[in-house]
Amino acid sequence: MASATYDIGLAAPDEAPAVAQVLQEAARWITTWRAQLWDPALLGEAFAAPFIARGEVLTARIGGEIAGVVIVEPEDPHFWPERPPGEALYLHKLAVRRAHAGAGVPAALMGHAAGLARAQDRSLLRLDCDLPLAPFYERLGFRKVDEIDVRHPEAGPMRVVRMEHVLAAQPA
Repeated sequence: MASATYDIGLAAPDEAPAVAQVLQEAARWITTWRAQLWDPALLGEAFAAPFIARGEVLTARIGGEIAGVVIVEPEDPHFWPERPPGEALYLHKLAVRRAHAGAGVPAALMGHAAGLARAQDRSLLRLDCDLPLAPFYERLGFRKVDEIDVRHPEAGPMRVVRMEHVLAAQPA
């Protein structure tokens, strides 16, 4: 599929069902090529709604349909506890509808997240991922920082790659 132009913005409160559907579709697709990473049963409206209420869910739309989502948080005490507040925007649960795979949805979402980070005087985007996903994020401009073992309060123990993208200063 060729790259498309997406309308990027924050999810509205009434979009929790649609955001949950995108997350659940991605969670199910992941199991077609690897062990379960996210449990679709845990990614319903009740999961999405609090993030949406806090203005932390970006959506990429085309033709009114949500093609992809990502959660953007101001801090990440579970995966980046030693980092000082305010220096980065933290990304979680990047998910793309299969109908829009290969069309640039992740790059569009990351570009918008970078703009949000700069607007908040943050110089980095950070995320954590499974080791096999690191090359995907490297293609989006992230670099591997390290690998760590964490015990997430909901997901339990896991090994993750921590990655960051240094944001270029905005032109004056």
